[in-house]
Amino acid sequence: MDFLEPFSLFKILSLNERKISEDFILYFYLIFFLVLLYNITVFFLDKFSFDSDLQTIFTRRRVTRYTFVFFGIFCSIPIFYSKISYLPTILAFTGAGFMISIKDITLNIAGWFLIHGNSGFTIGDRIEIGEVKGEVINIGLMRFTLLEVNTEHHADQSSNRLVHVPNHHAIIHKVFVVSQEMDFIWDEVYVFLKINSNWEKAKLICESILSETILNENYTKTFEDKIRKLSKNYLVRLGKTTPIVYVTIEDGKIMLALRYLTHVHQKRQNRAFISEKILARFKKEKSISIFSPGF
Repeated sequence: MDFLEPFSLFKILSLNERKISEDFILYFYLIFFLVLLYNITVFFLDKFSFDSDLQTIFTRRRVTRYTFVFFGIFCSIPIFYSKISYLPTILAFTGAGFMISIKDITLNIAGWFLIHGNSGFTIGDRIEIGEVKGEVINIGLMRFTLLEVNTEHHADQSSNRLVHVPNHHAIIHKVFVVSQEMDFIWDEVYVFLKINSNWEKAKLICESILSETILNENYTKTFEDKIRKLSKNYLVRLGKTTPIVYVTIEDGKIMLALRYLTHVHQKRQNRAFISEKILARFKKEKSISIFSPGF
């Protein structure tokens, strides 16, 4: 087993002067023991606090992970401190590939600071970045993770898929944020009627349905409280918050646009409830005909 002797941990630690290759071997041993110790720590934390809620478990693991990362960095300093003079040689040896990698790492770290700033987002927010939409469930130093939201047919419900996004995407892409501080959005349901329909009665019915669905849930007051808190950091003016029905003529048919405030997690539920009520109420009215192409 003489070929393993250069990799002996005890032999490397006993040396007064180490080669740079031996420093790297020692560094790999450090990483190995830190990973092993981290997994043992997480195992016992979960074993003796299994009844904790998911938020507590997530926070505990996050704190443990960052603690071990910073401890690993701190322990690495003595290993390579005496080899600072080799740094130019190391950089020249690694070449262009290292420089490209370090650029991405630097951008991701810059993105991490941006995300945690006042203009960023936090865990629990719903964001849309590029072609991806989802709820933020983790923010790491290099990337953040979204629980994807299905946008087909305005569903806005979880697809149960995880999407890992590099932090620098928050710098180079537009980010649409629905924060926990302002988790209400405007939604619209469109109803098309035949041109000879009794649109006045249809409008009254739609306004009644909106009042039954939205106003009874006290959305307006909650929204006003949230908008005032948001105004501390952003110039946001409190406009009309009550539901409204707009009537327009479009391509030979009457369009009713039901506009209302809804909690972001109840958007699909409210759309379905409003649609069901409209279909049921219009079915009883002979003077109101829903527009169908070809009929």
